[in-house]
Amino acid sequence: MKPTEEHKSGQNERHYDTPEQKVQNTHSVQLWREYFSERFETFERRKMQTVSFRDLVDGKDTSYTFVHIYRDYYPALLNAGQFFDEDVASLYKYHVQIETLIRLFSFEAQYGVATYMQANFDATVEKLSDQMYVTLKQINSEKLLQENKKLVEESLRNFQSLYEIPPKWGHLLFYLFQISWSLLYRDQAWVTKYEKQLMEEKEGGKTSQMLELALVHFAFASGDDTLAFERLSQSEKKVEMVHYLVWMKLLLDKQEWDRLLLWLLDLKPHFLERVGTYYYHSDSREFFHEYLSYFWKYAQHTGDEDQYEEMLIEFLPITFYEYGEYLMVIGEHERWVELQVIMGYSPELIQRKDLKEVVSFQKENVLPIYHQAIDRLINERTRKSYQSAIKHLKTLRSLYFDLGEEERFSQYIDKIATVYGRLRAFQEELRKGKFIS
Repeated sequence: MKPTEEHKSGQNERHYDTPEQKVQNTHSVQLWREYFSERFETFERRKMQTVSFRDLVDGKDTSYTFVHIYRDYYPALLNAGQFFDEDVASLYKYHVQIETLIRLFSFEAQYGVATYMQANFDATVEKLSDQMYVTLKQINSEKLLQENKKLVEESLRNFQSLYEIPPKWGHLLFYLFQISWSLLYRDQAWVTKYEKQLMEEKEGGKTSQMLELALVHFAFASGDDTLAFERLSQSEKKVEMVHYLVWMKLLLDKQEWDRLLLWLLDLKPHFLERVGTYYYHSDSREFFHEYLSYFWKYAQHTGDEDQYEEMLIEFLPITFYEYGEYLMVIGEHERWVELQVIMGYSPELIQRKDLKEVVSFQKENVLPIYHQAIDRLINERTRKSYQSAIKHLKTLRSLYFDLGEEERFSQYIDKIATVYGRLRAFQEELRKGKFIS
């Protein structure tokens, strides 16, 4: 049953037998926050009873760390909330996650995080932010706005408490800004209002990357991608790749394929500029392959594969495996072989299942791969390379014989025996393999 406005307005004045009743089917972010604070005071008091402040700061005691906030305090808040409305339940969960983030950052600011625990702390924050995205996707925001708009408006005011998180977590703040304004605070009147406010601040001389990025996102949220690209190009600082990928992820989840292509194409020059960093920075590789995955999903769902293939060709050799896989999927075996030859891949480096598939369709297609590998091995001029060349010659002989081209294979053997006639070790290997007498 949906509570009346009169009932909701009087909730703050009610007497609660237990603190948990504040978050049992109540439609008030203020009451939720009051409960969070009460619960945290109890939680922290119990933890601090067994640890001195000095030990806590020095990281010598493990009876109270940020880990307990995530593993004990966070689930306790989640379990306390009970709601008839699933969307309100998800909104409550989202605010529990905001609360937990703020408590984690407060712990870091007050007590610090030991160096050996920093990676764990960062991973915990990242895990929690990922969970927030999942929670927001579960909310039917249109329905929630229609039935509980004042609650969502109160939620938006509370969301702004995240603006106080440490500056070093600015990338996380904007990530949360992106997903929250796209998935929850979707009221166009709010977008227009806040965008106007930021434009006035900018015109008044205020500058910050967060302000610039927020203006980009409001253009994105309004569906004006041209304006978003224009604002991105005017940004004084380079926009981090992760923010671009979040915008594309949002479009992918909403299945807005035409807009996704616009963002994919707009981002392509940025990656082309940074191809040189691909082999030296793990972040560059990670971002690029996520970009590739969005392009592939676009091609899969729309059937527009031309743009995807063009991109794969432009980014060779980085996209060698993806392009090879794509050619196999569409059955372009001859072009797949050409790709292997151009890249100089020998049979040992090619996935056996792919090679086997091409052979099963058309044996003649794979001959150039073996010819190239044999020539390269012979020219390495070592006994071991000659022996490897002989193994390929045996495979090549089987292929030619299956094709009924015995004479053509004999001519090929005569040719390499003559061309490499002065390589005595190779001639010996040819005789051992019974290719010449």
